[in-house]
Amino acid sequence: MWESIGTILHGDPVDKKEVNRMRDLVLFEGPETKKKLVKFFCLLILSSGIATYGLLGDSVAVVIGAMIVAPLMLPIMGLAFSISIADRLAIKHSLLISIGGILTAIAVGFILAWPLSNFFQAQNIDQVMVRTSPRLLDLLAALITGFAGAFAMSRHDVSDTLPGVAIAISLVPPLANAGILMATSNYSLALGSLLLFMTNYFAILLTGALLFGIMSFPKVAILKQSLSAKRSGIIIAIVMLVLIAVPLGYTGYNIFIDNSITQNVNEASINWLSGSGFEVISVDAESANEEVILRVIGEGELPPIADLEEMIKGKLYGKTLKVEVVYSSTYFLEGG
Repeated sequence: MWESIGTILHGDPVDKKEVNRMRDLVLFEGPETKKKLVKFFCLLILSSGIATYGLLGDSVAVVIGAMIVAPLMLPIMGLAFSISIADRLAIKHSLLISIGGILTAIAVGFILAWPLSNFFQAQNIDQVMVRTSPRLLDLLAALITGFAGAFAMSRHDVSDTLPGVAIAISLVPPLANAGILMATSNYSLALGSLLLFMTNYFAILLTGALLFGIMSFPKVAILKQSLSAKRSGIIIAIVMLVLIAVPLGYTGYNIFIDNSITQNVNEASINWLSGSGFEVISVDAESANEEVILRVIGEGELPPIADLEEMIKGKLYGKTLKVEVVYSSTYFLEGG
């Protein structure tokens, strides 16, 4: 069943020639390695620079441009492919290049932002702050993008969709964002950006490796290996998938909890404030110190806080709710 589904998805049965084509496409090996590495890191530095200034300039268009130029999807797909075919050396090389790319993107963001750190406030830039924590939708998008990347790279007739796949997932911008935030000493926010990247990274690896497996790349690639090599490769692949699945599951669980808390507090707050002169501004379930911050604005008398406490009892997963109230006044002026 899986074999027929994989053949349909790939377009044709996978053979040794197709395995070699994929190796040439996504792995950094062979006589062209040096040329590939130079191209990869040049494009990565340029895309990281574009992303850094796009983030600082709060420009969505420039950030999207950085996503198109960014080549970081290649070693991630290479690692996913290497895991699927249980190739120890390819796993090692792809992992090292991925780590090198990650550190390079962060360094570019830091170096470019540091001289300008006195001229902007990172907390006031929307494009910076939106990339400081992963959401459930980010995780789901990354999972689908892993399938899209593996599908596009494994077929000759879909390669023209790769720029769209690059735009669909956020890889370089969160890394450049982390560099920006480190340059401005916002280390907790920088960790949030790194968490966003790692969520995307692990999700792409997991679903990419899964689709390569469904398409029967492992069956063909491992066919001629010795029994001990097969066992060793399969064990490595399983260990890598477990290592990917554990942090991905942990991140996914935390995202689910934060979203549940946000929904619970938002619904309770709306009911609590109903009929009063106040309304909800925001609910932040991802703040530090295990606090959920509820911000409300209005005028008049605030409803009894005990009512809200009763409504949210048992719905905060052990966190504490902090209510910040902004009192406002309304004036009507006649300009006649």
